[in-house]
Amino acid sequence: MKRNIVCTVLCAVLSAALVTGCASETTEDTQSVSSESTAATEAKETVGSTASDSSYEPVTITLNLERSGLGENVEYTFTEIPSHVVASGDQMADLFFDLGLEDHMAGYTKGSCWSLVSEYAARDSVPQLLEPGASLSSLSKEELLATNCDFLVGWDSVFSDKNFSTDFCNENGIAMYFPYVCSDSATFEDLYKDYETLGRIFKVEDVAAQKIQAMKETIQKVQDTLGEEAYADPVTVFAYDSGEEAPFTACQGMPGDIIKLAGGISIFDDIEAGWATPSWEEVVERDPDVILVLDYDGDVEEKIEFLKTNDATKDLTAVKEGRIFSACCADMQGSAGSADTVEIIARQLYPDLFE
Repeated sequence: MKRNIVCTVLCAVLSAALVTGCASETTEDTQSVSSESTAATEAKETVGSTASDSSYEPVTITLNLERSGLGENVEYTFTEIPSHVVASGDQMADLFFDLGLEDHMAGYTKGSCWSLVSEYAARDSVPQLLEPGASLSSLSKEELLATNCDFLVGWDSVFSDKNFSTDFCNENGIAMYFPYVCSDSATFEDLYKDYETLGRIFKVEDVAAQKIQAMKETIQKVQDTLGEEAYADPVTVFAYDSGEEAPFTACQGMPGDIIKLAGGISIFDDIEAGWATPSWEEVVERDPDVILVLDYDGDVEEKIEFLKTNDATKDLTAVKEGRIFSACCADMQGSAGSADTVEIIARQLYPDLFE
């Protein structure tokens, strides 16, 4: 059963396409906002086909469409708990598994960046919509609609025109959710905000608060163990995600914050983006103390072998000294295992302090 979503446009006028996409709502939908004046109704959109739950306290979030050029920012007001969530990738799915929301999920995709830190029994009970390694963009619109999806969570690209656009989602009663951790300037505060927001939408605020507190305690334990000296003079880190012609690497945002809390700093922290593709020459010039390989379903050894044999990297200090470590790529982007990942990295950077 689809629920009502009231979308309030933050600017005076939505794009023509977005207005058109919601103009086809049924009379029943319109009745749910019948108390609105005609002018106000033009500035709001109702997606769904059922009456709201009178016991549900509405929750409003801002959908940041502007950051990827997908349209104007829009406010979504939830009037019912979503019941058929589809999550794009382990990073997104783990947020719901961690909150115990598997019964609200219609399915998920693992994508190529698998979570290896946290295990949930729900991974086997919630349907995987595609073969592991395939992204949600490979799912057809018809296949998505067959899940009765009413809440779609993923990176901005999931909601592009070539995938599941704002028009498509609005026309089919699907709420879009971009986690705050996807921002280029995200920190753990944004991850906590995602937990708080999902907690309010799905009415599991107490569980969300407990999870946030547990993450904070894990990070505080790391900070207490490392002490001020480690943070004053952090280890320089090259976070190697992928790429042979040029490296795709973590800079700022959530991955950068994880590295900093673990007592390191990305050698590309001066790039104002969460991720970037600099040159190998720049990596050599900055000669990191440590290389942190991001683990995509057990491909760490393959990447280490490349770094050891690649002409551009084989003479790096970290390679020669064998200071090449690894971390789960899904949790490096901001997910249920991110706080644990801080500790995992800190133990690798400062093993003597954790004996």
